[in-house]
Amino acid sequence: MLNKTENMNTTPVDLTVEFRSADGTSTEFCQADEERIRETLRLLAAPRLLAQPHLVLASEHGASMIPCRGIDIILARTSARTPLAFPLALPAGLLDISEAADDWPDNSSAAAEDRQDRDSGRARPLTSRVEIHTLGGWVITLKAVVKARGNVHDERQLFAHLLNVPAIPFRLEEGGIGLINPANITRVSAWPKPDALPGTALPLAFRRCTPSLQRGGKPSLAPLSDHKSER
Repeated sequence: MLNKTENMNTTPVDLTVEFRSADGTSTEFCQADEERIRETLRLLAAPRLLAQPHLVLASEHGASMIPCRGIDIILARTSARTPLAFPLALPAGLLDISEAADDWPDNSSAAAEDRQDRDSGRARPLTSRVEIHTLGGWVITLKAVVKARGNVHDERQLFAHLLNVPAIPFRLEEGGIGLINPANITRVSAWPKPDALPGTALPLAFRRCTPSLQRGGKPSLAPLSDHKSER
């Protein structure tokens, strides 16, 4: 049994779940009971969570229902252990996806080293910076590390199948898990560029992205991004 001093030094476990929606709004829910936190994380980790018509959230005093088609991103922030194990074990290999730090260095040097290793025949995990944009105007940057079981073709298959899953899971930098609804993704950009692209790929370089209009038809005050900000 813990004494009073040990109780005072114990870090409380809590959970905050943020739903980022396709209409640009964000809604947060919380839980402090450890048993209910474990149950919530178990349900969030279900492979087909976002394939349901809607999610129901219930507390002792009320309930909320959220249509899954309106959910862009779910962020479950917690210090508790999550049931999802990373890297993800997929048929074509291992895939580790995590929230990228703001000060993550440029990938150019890593890409050069990766190409040298490939040319020399040495197997090396492929690390990419992936930027995902959603219907609600949300932007999230991820670090994806791919370790294919076979060749470069298998690595491309890992990324190709990523948009065909019911939800894209990733680790949060400060603890917890995130989920992205692939059905609500509007653009995915990756650096470095994959070694091979489809023959139908349009030979165009990114120039700028116009922010969505606010309600009432007025443009938002966010500045236009240009090619310098997406290197």
